[in-house]
Amino acid sequence: MGSEHLLTALRCEGEKKAEIIRQEAAAAADRLKNEAGAGLARVREKFSLEQARAIAAEESAILAEAERTARRLWLAAVEDLAGRLFELAQGLLPSLRGKEYPEIFSLLVGELSPLEWETVRVNPEDAALAARHFPRARIVPDPAIRGGMATVAAGGLIEINNTLEKRLERGWPELLPVIIKETEQCVN
Repeated sequence: MGSEHLLTALRCEGEKKAEIIRQEAAAAADRLKNEAGAGLARVREKFSLEQARAIAAEESAILAEAERTARRLWLAAVEDLAGRLFELAQGLLPSLRGKEYPEIFSLLVGELSPLEWETVRVNPEDAALAARHFPRARIVPDPAIRGGMATVAAGGLIEINNTLEKRLERGWPELLPVIIKETEQCVN
């Protein structure tokens, strides 16, 4: 074999080896691309799950804050409504002074202990009625009282406020839930 033939054989052999190396390198590059793509997909999935968790946590926090705010607003509205209803109820107390009022007054007197009442404060319109029930007491007209009486005995040691205003005030915690419930039913 001549040198030219040897060179050609070596060149062919070199080209075959170079082609094999190129193919191996291309296969390795493809394998690396696939591995990198799979790794990138895992990273994307991990970040997607973390992002979804973060979004869910943020949504939950926002929803909880919105519920707290709604509850505060509702409670403020109920408190405002309660105040308005109490004022309205107080304004309606004079309407109890109808024909049956002398009987109501007598019932309120009957609730008092049988003491020697010294002072009885009543609405000015009730002075004569109070004088009949408390003949030995000093009757004090008080326009702030809408009905009922406030009594004093034992030199001021015993005081009983049995006015309509005080009775409303004492009963209000029990009345309010009933009124609120009825109000809600009217709205719904």
